[in-house]
Amino acid sequence: MGQVRDDVAAGVVGAVNRQRAQAGCRSVRLRASLSRAAQRHSADMARRQRLSHTGSDGSSPATRMRDAGYHPGHIAENIAAGPGTPASAVRTWIDSPEHRAIVLTCRYTHAGVGVATGDGGPWWTLDLATGH
Repeated sequence: MGQVRDDVAAGVVGAVNRQRAQAGCRSVRLRASLSRAAQRHSADMARRQRLSHTGSDGSSPATRMRDAGYHPGHIAENIAAGPGTPASAVRTWIDSPEHRAIVLTCRYTHAGVGVATGDGGPWWTLDLATGH
Protein backbone atom coordinates (compact mmCIF):
# COMPACT_ATOMS: atom_id res chain seq x y z
CA MET A 1 0.00 0.00 0.00
CA GLY A 2 2.78 2.45 0.88
CA GLN A 3 2.49 6.02 1.93
CA VAL A 4 1.96 9.10 -0.19
CA ARG A 5 5.15 11.13 -0.57
CA ASP A 6 5.21 14.36 1.44
CA ASP A 7 5.87 16.47 -1.66
CA VAL A 8 2.91 14.92 -3.50
CA ALA A 9 0.55 15.49 -0.56
CA ALA A 10 1.87 19.04 -0.14
CA GLY A 11 1.35 19.66 -3.87
CA VAL A 12 -2.29 18.60 -3.70
CA VAL A 13 -3.00 20.58 -0.54
CA GLY A 14 -1.16 23.63 -1.89
CA ALA A 15 -3.24 23.59 -5.09
CA VAL A 16 -6.43 23.04 -3.06
CA ASN A 17 -5.57 25.90 -0.72
CA ARG A 18 -4.88 28.30 -3.60
CA GLN A 19 -8.40 27.59 -4.90
CA ARG A 20 -9.86 27.95 -1.40
CA ALA A 21 -8.09 31.28 -0.85
CA GLN A 22 -9.61 32.66 -4.07
CA ALA A 23 -13.04 31.67 -2.73
CA GLY A 24 -12.40 33.28 0.67
CA CYS A 25 -11.98 29.96 2.55
CA ARG A 26 -9.32 29.20 5.13
CA SER A 27 -6.60 26.72 4.24
CA VAL A 28 -6.96 23.05 5.09
CA ARG A 29 -4.14 21.28 6.94
CA LEU A 30 -2.90 17.78 6.27
CA ARG A 31 -3.79 15.24 8.94
CA ALA A 32 -1.86 11.97 9.02
CA SER A 33 -4.98 9.97 9.90
CA LEU A 34 -6.91 11.33 6.90
CA SER A 35 -3.93 10.66 4.64
CA ARG A 36 -3.84 7.05 5.89
CA ALA A 37 -7.52 6.67 5.01
CA ALA A 38 -7.03 8.32 1.60
CA GLN A 39 -3.94 6.25 0.78
CA ARG A 40 -5.66 2.99 1.68
CA HIS A 41 -8.56 3.92 -0.56
CA SER A 42 -6.33 4.91 -3.49
CA ALA A 43 -4.46 1.60 -3.18
CA ASP A 44 -7.77 -0.28 -3.07
CA MET A 45 -9.07 1.49 -6.19
CA ALA A 46 -5.79 0.82 -8.02
CA ARG A 47 -5.92 -2.88 -7.13
CA ARG A 48 -9.51 -3.18 -8.37
CA GLN A 49 -9.02 -0.68 -11.24
CA ARG A 50 -12.34 0.79 -10.24
CA LEU A 51 -13.12 4.39 -9.35
CA SER A 52 -15.62 4.31 -6.47
CA HIS A 53 -16.31 5.95 -3.12
CA THR A 54 -17.20 2.50 -1.76
CA GLY A 55 -14.24 0.36 -0.75
CA SER A 56 -13.88 -3.26 -1.79
CA ASP A 57 -14.87 -4.16 1.80
CA GLY A 58 -18.04 -2.04 1.53
CA SER A 59 -16.53 0.84 3.51
CA SER A 60 -17.65 4.45 3.14
CA PRO A 61 -15.36 7.49 3.36
CA ALA A 62 -16.51 8.14 6.96
CA THR A 63 -15.83 4.54 7.96
CA ARG A 64 -12.34 4.68 6.46
CA MET A 65 -11.61 7.94 8.29
CA ARG A 66 -12.76 6.52 11.63
CA ASP A 67 -10.78 3.31 11.05
CA ALA A 68 -7.66 5.45 10.46
CA GLY A 69 -8.14 7.23 13.80
CA TYR A 70 -9.90 10.42 12.70
CA HIS A 71 -13.19 11.44 14.34
CA PRO A 72 -15.11 13.02 11.47
CA GLY A 73 -17.81 15.64 11.72
CA HIS A 74 -18.48 16.99 8.21
CA ILE A 75 -16.71 15.04 5.48
CA ALA A 76 -16.29 14.78 1.73
CA GLU A 77 -14.16 12.77 -0.64
CA ASN A 78 -12.95 13.52 -4.16
CA ILE A 79 -11.43 10.75 -6.25
CA ALA A 80 -9.85 10.65 -9.70
CA ALA A 81 -7.94 8.27 -11.94
CA GLY A 82 -5.46 9.32 -14.58
CA PRO A 83 -4.09 12.79 -13.78
CA GLY A 84 -0.30 12.54 -13.61
CA THR A 85 0.52 15.33 -11.16
CA PRO A 86 -0.94 16.85 -8.00
CA ALA A 87 -1.84 20.02 -9.91
CA SER A 88 -3.62 18.11 -12.67
CA ALA A 89 -5.57 16.04 -10.13
CA VAL A 90 -6.80 19.21 -8.43
CA ARG A 91 -7.56 20.76 -11.85
CA THR A 92 -9.73 17.72 -12.65
CA TRP A 93 -11.76 18.37 -9.49
CA ILE A 94 -11.96 22.13 -10.04
CA ASP A 95 -13.24 21.58 -13.59
CA SER A 96 -16.16 19.49 -12.25
CA PRO A 97 -18.90 21.58 -10.59
CA GLU A 98 -19.69 18.90 -7.97
CA HIS A 99 -16.05 18.32 -7.04
CA ARG A 100 -15.25 22.04 -7.12
CA ALA A 101 -18.06 22.64 -4.62
CA ILE A 102 -16.43 20.13 -2.26
CA VAL A 103 -12.99 21.77 -2.53
CA LEU A 104 -14.55 25.19 -1.94
CA THR A 105 -16.67 24.22 1.08
CA CYS A 106 -15.23 26.57 3.69
CA ARG A 107 -16.16 24.49 6.75
CA TYR A 108 -13.48 21.88 6.03
CA THR A 109 -10.30 22.31 8.09
CA HIS A 110 -8.37 19.08 7.49
CA ALA A 111 -7.23 17.14 4.44
CA GLY A 112 -5.82 13.75 3.60
CA VAL A 113 -4.23 12.78 0.31
CA GLY A 114 -3.69 9.36 -1.24
CA VAL A 115 -2.24 8.35 -4.57
CA ALA A 116 -1.47 4.89 -5.94
CA THR A 117 -0.01 3.75 -9.22
CA GLY A 118 -1.61 1.10 -11.35
CA ASP A 119 -3.27 0.56 -14.69
CA GLY A 120 -5.61 3.46 -15.45
CA GLY A 121 -3.98 5.61 -12.77
CA PRO A 122 -2.53 7.21 -10.86
CA TRP A 123 -5.47 6.79 -8.51
CA TRP A 124 -6.12 9.87 -6.35
CA THR A 125 -8.13 10.38 -3.17
CA LEU A 126 -8.66 13.71 -1.42
CA ASP A 127 -10.43 13.47 1.92
CA LEU A 128 -11.69 16.73 3.41
CA ALA A 129 -13.18 16.94 6.87
CA THR A 130 -13.94 18.88 9.97
CA GLY A 131 -13.18 16.75 12.98
CA HIS A 132 -14.56 16.84 16.46
